[in-house]
Amino acid sequence: MRFARTVYTEFSKLINSRGWWLILALVILLQPIFGLLEASQLVSIGLDATFETHPELLEAIPPLDYFGFDATPFGLLPIVIWGGISGASEYKNHNLRSTLLYSSKRLELFSSKIFALLVSTIAVSFISTFITVAVRHIGMGGLGLDPLTLSPVAWMFIGYTVIQWTLLTALSFSIGLLCRNMIVPLVFLVPQIYNLGNYLAERWSWGNYLPVAASNLITATPVKSMPHEPLKGMLILILWLSTILIMAGYSFVRNDVGGKY
Repeated sequence: MRFARTVYTEFSKLINSRGWWLILALVILLQPIFGLLEASQLVSIGLDATFETHPELLEAIPPLDYFGFDATPFGLLPIVIWGGISGASEYKNHNLRSTLLYSSKRLELFSSKIFALLVSTIAVSFISTFITVAVRHIGMGGLGLDPLTLSPVAWMFIGYTVIQWTLLTALSFSIGLLCRNMIVPLVFLVPQIYNLGNYLAERWSWGNYLPVAASNLITATPVKSMPHEPLKGMLILILWLSTILIMAGYSFVRNDVGGKY
């Protein structure tokens, strides 16, 4: 019961922050709009369009199962930034010291923080991804899938997207908590999201083991030049996350709360 109360308190802290509501606005309201705009373009040119009939196409039109997932990278950046800020904010304004007054067991408190973050991230990423994909198919009218049932492949890709968002956000949170600074996870992860990870992966084999490059192996893509190896990507991300979590947990339990008093 005490752990449940601690989780509830940590969850309340997350959803009552201004950053949380900004994230919701970006990934649940703005991201689906991009999906809807793309739908109108697809309807105008037709799903049978080819490079010969429409030279303006940058790539071939994918199968229906992939529709909508090209808009989900938009929401990945803000939720990863939110994770890093949330992790570092524990050491700002004496927040952690106040928290320890009602929960002095640090390992339990650390576990509750991670659990609350995972639950909230899974919920937001699922809702955002589903709405984005559903809106894309709604915008296509009779040409798209049923927006409520979709297809087994589309649901599988939604699950992969949720895993990608959750693991990267938890990693960002853990780095922020470990370093007690939001700049470190942002400097490490944000440039990778802006294609630096893919650039390094194309030039050097070790680049495939960077977090964002590994996460791109999970996402749905019909482009043959971009490999789809979700199991490999998840294993690499879980290894990154486990390593940082152990370090962050040890630092959280053993070290002083930080700050000047």
